Amino acid sequence: MRNLFLLSLFLLCNCESKQATLPVEFITPTKILDEVTFLASDEMQGRYFRSNEARIAAKHIAQTWKNAGLVLLPNQNSMYLPIDDLRAAPNVAAMLQGTGNEFVLITAHYDHLKPRRSGTDKIYNGADDNASGTAALLVIAEALSKLQTTPEASIVLVAFTGEEAGFAGSKHFANTAPIPMHRIRALINLDMISRGEQNTIFLEGAPDAPRISLAISNANEKIGLRIIKNKHPDWIHRSDQAPFLEQGVPSVFLSVEDHEDYHRVTDHTEKILPGLAAKTAQLSFLAAIDLAGGVP
Repeated sequence: MRNLFLLSLFLLCNCESKQATLPVEFITPTKILDEVTFLASDEMQGRYFRSNEARIAAKHIAQTWKNAGLVLLPNQNSMYLPIDDLRAAPNVAAMLQGTGNEFVLITAHYDHLKPRRSGTDKIYNGADDNASGTAALLVIAEALSKLQTTPEASIVLVAFTGEEAGFAGSKHFANTAPIPMHRIRALINLDMISRGEQNTIFLEGAPDAPRISLAISNANEKIGLRIIKNKHPDWIHRSDQAPFLEQGVPSVFLSVEDHEDYHRVTDHTEKILPGLAAKTAQLSFLAAIDLAGGVP
């Protein structure tokens, strides 16, 4: 009888342990903060897309994804996807491979601005813009690695270079199509996701992407964000989703309002809301799983 009691207790504890380690729960504010702290440090000099620091960031992204077990895109020999500008750091892309031949993309740009020439503070750290979105991609990779079943569509993470230089990286990706544009079910772009109100994120592009909007709404039943939809329709053309929309790819944009530190040297790590960024990353992860299909 005592042995039966101990077995029951073990099974109960084991069940509770599994409940405490759902894949989405690996996306935490602490992990977001750690990544932003590194990417937006003074040592990274703003991650200007033609800088050595941008290449360091690209290497960090690729290594994190490799450690999470993500694989190369089809017919690629590296996670680094160079663009036409030979001075630029590359796009970085990897995926959790699905059972089918379609794709769901979660994207963010990792570059920011080069240091200014004068002033006490010369470095555009870009903590919110867009170390926050890049951090989301890094912690989402770990969550993907914890999935117990394989989705139908491959879930692709792309960190774009040169967004601040006129979408250089995303334009190159969309125009050269390392994966066929017509096989992309959905794209969720994350650009500035860690400022403003504690629990509020803006969603643009929903009217033209109803399936993505539904997946985000379904995911938010678990996350509980205040999602403001379609308040700034012009935003849909202001970040890396724009070149994909031109190719007919269903795409949405998650962001916060412009703030007093936007494109200023004062966009520092201590001003971000790691909880908001983590919730937005969780939302994107769950929505991508829904859109990819095949995972209960």
